Amino acid sequence: MSEGSPVPTAGEGSPVPTADAIRQAVHDELDQVMPHLVIALKRDRAFSALEERLRVAERRLEARRERPVAVELLRVLHRLRHLDFDLAVKAALDQELVGVLAKAGYEEIGEVGEPFDPVRHQALDGATSDGRGSVVELYATGLACSGEVTVPAQVRVAAEPASPRGEEVQPA
Repeated sequence: MSEGSPVPTAGEGSPVPTADAIRQAVHDELDQVMPHLVIALKRDRAFSALEERLRVAERRLEARRERPVAVELLRVLHRLRHLDFDLAVKAALDQELVGVLAKAGYEEIGEVGEPFDPVRHQALDGATSDGRGSVVELYATGLACSGEVTVPAQVRVAAEPASPRGEEVQPA
């Protein structure tokens, strides 16, 4: 303000607190803008979530396109493991094929001792009790990609022993 200008006054001749007036104006403006900002942020988060779901779906589609090659590589790996030749060469080839599958996002599944899961395992021998059992022999590993089973492991299963009170028996 210049020296000759009058000082603004509130109703009874006291000066209007300029900082308070500016603060109130900014606060009122933010109250009007805030709902629009919240909506925009929610939309942005929803867009990010949708974008991530699309990325996962694209990875799964890509894995499905690669599936026939991965399944054939697994079959070659199984044949290799049953051949009788130099152990060092056999181990190197095994490691290389497993590495190729891993780079493509695939992993071998199936281990002796794990609980039987009809999605992850194909029982070629044995039986379960009330749908519960465990893998006691692994005939051939399976293949999974992004949590989705491509080829189930071929296994022999045995029923899990039940305790006298119907509780699971804890392994020693």
